[in-house]
Amino acid sequence: MDQRTLNELAGELRAAFQELGLATTVETGTVRPDGPGELHLVVDGTRLTVAVTTRADLRPAQAKELPALAPSARPSGRAGAAPDAEPVHTAMVFADRLAENTRAVLQERGWGWLDRRRGNLRIWSPGVRIDTTIAPTSAPEPGGRVRDPFSAAGRRLALWLLLHPHDVASPRAISRELGVSAGQISNLLRALADDALLRRDKTPLVPELFWALAEHWKQRRHALLSMPPQAELAAAPELQTRQWVVGDTRAASVYGAPVAVAPDYPPDLYVPDQKALTWLLNRSVIAPDYAQRVATVAVVPDPLACEARFRRRDPHEPWPLAHPVVVALDLAVDRNRGREIVEAWDPDPALGVERVW
Repeated sequence: MDQRTLNELAGELRAAFQELGLATTVETGTVRPDGPGELHLVVDGTRLTVAVTTRADLRPAQAKELPALAPSARPSGRAGAAPDAEPVHTAMVFADRLAENTRAVLQERGWGWLDRRRGNLRIWSPGVRIDTTIAPTSAPEPGGRVRDPFSAAGRRLALWLLLHPHDVASPRAISRELGVSAGQISNLLRALADDALLRRDKTPLVPELFWALAEHWKQRRHALLSMPPQAELAAAPELQTRQWVVGDTRAASVYGAPVAVAPDYPPDLYVPDQKALTWLLNRSVIAPDYAQRVATVAVVPDPLACEARFRRRDPHEPWPLAHPVVVALDLAVDRNRGREIVEAWDPDPALGVERVW
C-alpha cells in the first residue's frame, strides 16, 4: 500500500462517517513495513489507531491469515474519553465485496470492514461499536444475477460440487444431473464465485463451500417412541422407503468419525419428502422424551442426499447410509461438539471420499 492509497481510504471512511452523521476526524498515519497503513480516528471522543488494508475480494482462507486481534490485548477505551487518552488499536479491511463467511472470519479475528458493494461498515472496538448499513460505493451487480447462492437449487448445486470436488462445473452437464436449467446453474455458479466459493477453474473452494452450505443445512427432526413394522413400511409406496438413508451420529460412527456410540444408538433417518414424513408421523408414536426415542426422522435438506448413486451400504446396518459429505454436514449443524468432530475427522482412504471440510 502506498501513501496515495492510504489517503483514498481515509477519504472513503470520512465520507461514510459523514453519511452516518457521526462527529469524527480521520487522519492518515504511516504505511507499515508489513503492508497495512494506519489511520488515526477520533470517534465520539475515543481515539482509534486503525491498521487498514484493501482488497478487491477477500476469501475466507485469506482472512484467516490476517493477524488475530485479541480483545484482552487491546488497550481499554471508552466513549467520551479525552482525545489525548491512550488510543485503541484495531484493524479493518476495505473491500469491493465480502462474502458472509469471510465476514464471519474477520469478526472472529477482531477485524472490521467496509464492504463497498453491499454497503456495510463495521468497527468493533472498546468504546466504538459500529455495525451499520451505508450507501454502496462499488458498482451494483448486473440485473438478473442471483443474490442468494443458497436457495433450494443453490443448496443442491453446492452439495453436488462438494460431492465432485475435482470436477470442473459445467452448467449443461450439471443441469442434466440436477434437473435445474443450465441458465439457473450458470447464475448460481456466478453467485458462488462472487462469494469467493468457486475457484477460477470452476471447481469448488473447499472447505469454505462446505462450511457455507452447513450454515444453510437445516432439518427438523422428530423423535419417535415407536415406528410401524418394517413390513408395513415396505408395503406403503408413498413412503418411498428405498430412498431412506441414515445420517448424522450413527452414520458418522460407521464411517469412522471420532464419535463413540453404543451399538443400539437410534438411527437418524432421512425421508425424501414431506408426504412421506406426514404418513410416517401419523402412524408412529412421538417420544415424550428425546432419550426414549427409537429413531428420529426428518425430510432430507436436499433430495440429492437420498439418491441411490450417493448412498452407501454397510452389512451391519438395515438402512443405507448417507454419503459421508452429507453426514459431515449433519454434524456441522451442531456448532459445538458436532463441529469439533467434523474438524477432527479424517475419512479412511478406503471410503474413497475426498475430505471437503
